[in-house]
Amino acid sequence: MPHEIYSYTLEQLDELEGSKITLPEFNTEIAWKIGSYAREQSLVKFPNKAIVIDIQLASGQVLFHTSTGAGATVDNDKWVERKVNVVNRFGKSSFFVGQKLRIKKKPIEEAFLISSLEFATHGGCVPIRIKNLDSVVGTLTISGLAQEEDHLFALQVLENFA
Repeated sequence: MPHEIYSYTLEQLDELEGSKITLPEFNTEIAWKIGSYAREQSLVKFPNKAIVIDIQLASGQVLFHTSTGAGATVDNDKWVERKVNVVNRFGKSSFFVGQKLRIKKKPIEEAFLISSLEFATHGGCVPIRIKNLDSVVGTLTISGLAQEEDHLFALQVLENFA
């Protein structure tokens, strides 16, 4: 049964992904705290799942990267990379872009003339923004759950630091 987030409008997703997850500041220490918190929470909420947690600057510098549970593979890392590409290109979450494509009923290749081999419009990667700055400073990516769970978990993690 699909999660209710699939019925959200783009405006509702914008609201979910706006000020509720905008951080007062962001640096390597905060990235470590966010990543560590995400890891602790994933072990509690999803103890039998292999999850990759990744935090990067918009430049591509990795600030935090870990996996939990047995079974995470390099495939999870490839999903992270492809989801991050979406956020860095569009400035919106990977789920938001995927939802936009679902509404348009178009594949990414047709809508944006880019390859799904390099861009994954599945939930789990959210932009890290800071107050009083319009651009994306980084990304938090969760990979290993169903895409709506990846997405909602990433939002919940950032909300605790906003």
